[in-house]
Amino acid sequence: MSPRSPRRALWLGLLLACGACGVGGAAPDYTAEELEAAKAQLRDHARLRTFEAGLPFGEEWVARVPDDAELRALYARQLAGWGLFRELHAQADRILSEDEDDPWGLYVRALAYLAEREYSAASEPSLGAWEASPRPEFLAAHIESIRGRGAEHLLALFSTLDSATLAAPEVLAIRAEIEFQARYELGDPTWADSSLASYAELRARWPDHVDGYLRPAENLFMANRPEEALPLVERTLALAPGSADARSLHWRILAGSSLLSAEQRRPAVEAGMAEFVDAAPETVRGLYAMAEAYRRLGDGMKAAELETRVVERAPHSLRATLISQNEYQEAGDTMVRLYREEGRDSPAFLAQLEVVRDAVDRYLARPIYADRYRASAYTILFEALNSMDPVPAEPLAEAVRGFATYERAHPVNAFGIGAAAMVDHTPYAREAAEIARSGLQTVVDAVAMDRHLFRTEGEFEEQLRFQLSRVYDAMGWGYFKAGRIEDGRHVLERALALEGRNREARYHLGQVYEHFADESEKSGDAEAAVEWLDRAEDSYIAGLGSARVGENPSQAAIEALYERRNGSRNGIEDYLATLDERDQIRRRERILESRVEAVGTYEPFRLPRLDGSLVDSADLEGRIGVLHFWGTWCGPCIVEMPEYQKFDLRYRDDPDVRVVSISNDASREVVEEYFARNGFDFQVLMDDGYVQRAGIGGWPTTWFVDRDGYVQFVKVGNTSKLDEEFSWRVEAIREAADGH
Repeated sequence: MSPRSPRRALWLGLLLACGACGVGGAAPDYTAEELEAAKAQLRDHARLRTFEAGLPFGEEWVARVPDDAELRALYARQLAGWGLFRELHAQADRILSEDEDDPWGLYVRALAYLAEREYSAASEPSLGAWEASPRPEFLAAHIESIRGRGAEHLLALFSTLDSATLAAPEVLAIRAEIEFQARYELGDPTWADSSLASYAELRARWPDHVDGYLRPAENLFMANRPEEALPLVERTLALAPGSADARSLHWRILAGSSLLSAEQRRPAVEAGMAEFVDAAPETVRGLYAMAEAYRRLGDGMKAAELETRVVERAPHSLRATLISQNEYQEAGDTMVRLYREEGRDSPAFLAQLEVVRDAVDRYLARPIYADRYRASAYTILFEALNSMDPVPAEPLAEAVRGFATYERAHPVNAFGIGAAAMVDHTPYAREAAEIARSGLQTVVDAVAMDRHLFRTEGEFEEQLRFQLSRVYDAMGWGYFKAGRIEDGRHVLERALALEGRNREARYHLGQVYEHFADESEKSGDAEAAVEWLDRAEDSYIAGLGSARVGENPSQAAIEALYERRNGSRNGIEDYLATLDERDQIRRRERILESRVEAVGTYEPFRLPRLDGSLVDSADLEGRIGVLHFWGTWCGPCIVEMPEYQKFDLRYRDDPDVRVVSISNDASREVVEEYFARNGFDFQVLMDDGYVQRAGIGGWPTTWFVDRDGYVQFVKVGNTSKLDEEFSWRVEAIREAADGH
């Protein structure tokens, strides 16, 4: 139901009955019938996606009837077709200033956020519009806003809708899109067929609605099925010859597939352009679409002519901004190509860095439609500046500030990599640390937006920990460099607690430990200095082991540390050759020292396998037991699963050892699907509340139990070299029992 009061509704009815009388009683220049016809025509433009003609038509009618919320919303749909989110917000402001709960205004606000790709922000207004007035277009906007929740969730939502709502063209179209999304998210190709069937239903029910033709055509073309896509686009063009959306896809198919010979492509595209010019008014959107087509044909000169017309006609427009981006994006593409082909020290690559810098500077000095279009410019500028030798400090600092201000698609790059570079190359370490700290929630939000892409909660958590670790590393390194030594140490240790394979954090923490060694030497505490240097060495060795790919800062650091401790580089080659062995020895010593001092028994259990058969803890009596608690929702658990599979295989046929995995997942199906996808086959028991009774407080947790049922070792948290380190614990228990 509409939120308007009966009195307000009566007032609006009287206003419409008198022809929307103007100020001072001036007679309107339209009739009620003409207004309804205008609304119908705007709906037709949306249905046909002829936004080039719909936008000026809507502008004319909104100027004539400024207080009709429905008319403004129908005009806003044309703006949405252009992607003009600033103008959409202005229309929403106008409607909602009269009534903050007006469903048309809420719908337009949602359209604005969707055009801006701020999907979570669009959820509330779109839901409010749908609840106030259950119109199909409101529901479609809401479903679009929550696509991040995943196809499975959305498909369940469709099952709750009545048949009339499901048959609406807007809902049919979005359902087909979700089914197409499910094909990839759920790994089931049959959903692509379901999507095509839904589009076929849309065409059957609404044969004059272009979404039934255009959207499946685009999906088919993306799936490399142009021969099936082309007839659908041609049907669209018969309905809407003046649609730039339909023309653009048609030109992409003609120019980018093997349906035509190379000689036939340009004449075919240009023939379509001539038809488009005849069918639609000239707009910057249409000119931009034709320029893109010429670029695909390889005619940069013709494309540039059309782009110049766009910029001259509307220098502050969205299309002018997109055109202005081309220069620095092409320069950036060349930079990446030269790096891959010739390396970072090649003269061509180094010269291209200045080309990128100049192109970005020119872009940022021009009118820009909205701040979000600054993000990629600062990203490319940062990459260029950070590759220079020497790195220019002030320009880099400005680039990182802009990078962090505007980047939202991949914020870990700004708040992690960018902030760390600012620490390394500028005098603004403290500011860089604060930039990193300010981005923590942004990173969490960005990863959460892609939650539906992860198969399990564990995989989602793994990615979240990975990205947060990079940001904590930049923050801790900045604090250390700014003189907040203890803060830096604790934050870097936090980075490694989140992700032990973070080699930059390993290097940075090693530098912190060397600082403590310096302080100990100054105070005359030689023993403490040696301990700190040992810790630095361990950190560098772990950093080398975490990723021996590409440049690794721990390599130079450990060589410098060797020279520091030995007074020269004599013998360094032999030392470096034994690093893995030294790392192994130290890790084993620490593990054996971690044996539980006050050993005790554990809570007995009787738990089901995946097949339902029961396993009793009494079966472990007389054997060495390994009880491993995990779940697919646990990121650190997921990280170590391949190593756990190796460990299980090592002892699977050992009659003296029993390895038991206990999953805390909600259902067997979740575990079975995870196993099938990853090829795991170790034995799993399903928790029935046992982990709570047993007092498990961290994930993963592993108990190592002797033959008498006493827990000798407890490991909480994941292990990068699980097979090796778990085996040391098992063999230590075996040796102790055998009297060795």
